[in-house]
Amino acid sequence: MPDTKEKHEKRSKIIPHGEMDKRRAAQKRKRRRLLGLIAAVIAAVLLIVFFAKGGYEKILDFLGIERNIAVTPTITEVACELKGEPVIAGVGGTIIIYDEQGVTGYGSDGKWKWNEACTLENPVVSYCGGSVVYTDSGGTAAYAFGPEGILWRYGSEKKLMAVFGGASGQICMIHEENEYLSAATIFEYDEKSSELRELFTRKFGSHYMLAGAVSPDGRQLALSGAYSKGGDAAGIVSFLRMSDGEVFTSDAEDEIYVKMFYADDGRLFAANSDSVRVLYHSLTASSEEDSDQEIWNRENGRELLADAVLVNGKYLVAALNSENSGKTVVKGYDTAGKERLNFEISGNIIGMHTAGDAVLLYTDRYIYMYNEKGLLIGTQEAGFTIKKAVCTDSRHAAVYGDGRVLSVSFQ
Repeated sequence: MPDTKEKHEKRSKIIPHGEMDKRRAAQKRKRRRLLGLIAAVIAAVLLIVFFAKGGYEKILDFLGIERNIAVTPTITEVACELKGEPVIAGVGGTIIIYDEQGVTGYGSDGKWKWNEACTLENPVVSYCGGSVVYTDSGGTAAYAFGPEGILWRYGSEKKLMAVFGGASGQICMIHEENEYLSAATIFEYDEKSSELRELFTRKFGSHYMLAGAVSPDGRQLALSGAYSKGGDAAGIVSFLRMSDGEVFTSDAEDEIYVKMFYADDGRLFAANSDSVRVLYHSLTASSEEDSDQEIWNRENGRELLADAVLVNGKYLVAALNSENSGKTVVKGYDTAGKERLNFEISGNIIGMHTAGDAVLLYTDRYIYMYNEKGLLIGTQEAGFTIKKAVCTDSRHAAVYGDGRVLSVSFQ
């Protein structure tokens, strides 16, 4: 028979029912705290990934809530010794400068990349898709450059007045023509041979063509010019088929439009200091969808359109200066004529440029970079009188003045 004392000790190890419940409750609380801690760690990791992937910004964009995206810019002095008055351009992150030394490319870090010898008496710059074109206006030479240097060169027998092109690869040169007021010759760029292949020439006996644009699909060419109407100058916009160079329709306008931009939907913005229109003409025989709409005018002289650009193939963004306000109103319109942007900048805007989703505006002292939604990416005082500023890509700009060139990064 077991010892009585031993039986008593064994019975004393039995935990009362109430104590057991307390211990179980304590263990549950401990497990809940542990699970809560694990959940908090997982949530923190997910939040880090969420913000790193831009999830917060995407939610704000989805809800239509404006957000602050402005950054503090980084400034680098470009290591160049300019000779003569330069003409500044930019493409693919490269600053491109024409001066008496030829055309030179510099990186966004301000360092020299390449140089191409050329001489132009009256250099003007334009953009053809992903290239920069320097034309000797009134002369016979044109040179195209990409981020890594020369793409093509062209020598004409006729005096060149303007060169432009589009993403589709066609290049248009407006030039003088014997016994005609003007002419436009269309070329196709061959990347393998770095040569231009002539497609056609369209001559104009009664119109002096000034500017133009190539449609995104490469099927249309729009040319804007002037002609005499009752002793006064009037405007005209002609639409040509790129397949054969034939004019398939023309719009006579009271205004002469000096800036032309095709949006991605095939509609054409035509702008000057007093008016902005949206034009559309189908290549088909039907004219049911054709349209001609004025979406902005000067409103009795209160505002003057200082400059305009097409941003990201979507919106025409215009800087409207008012003589006495000391401010510039910036407005953006889509091809339906709907106002998409409207904000003010202190000072008078003297120029604009664009790359990707960014639009650059500048006064004689400051540069401002905004995105296509009108949100400020950044601003910077130059420290000198600005003569020219351009985007080199959607987050970098080049600024020229007082013999200096700055590279400004908004990343």
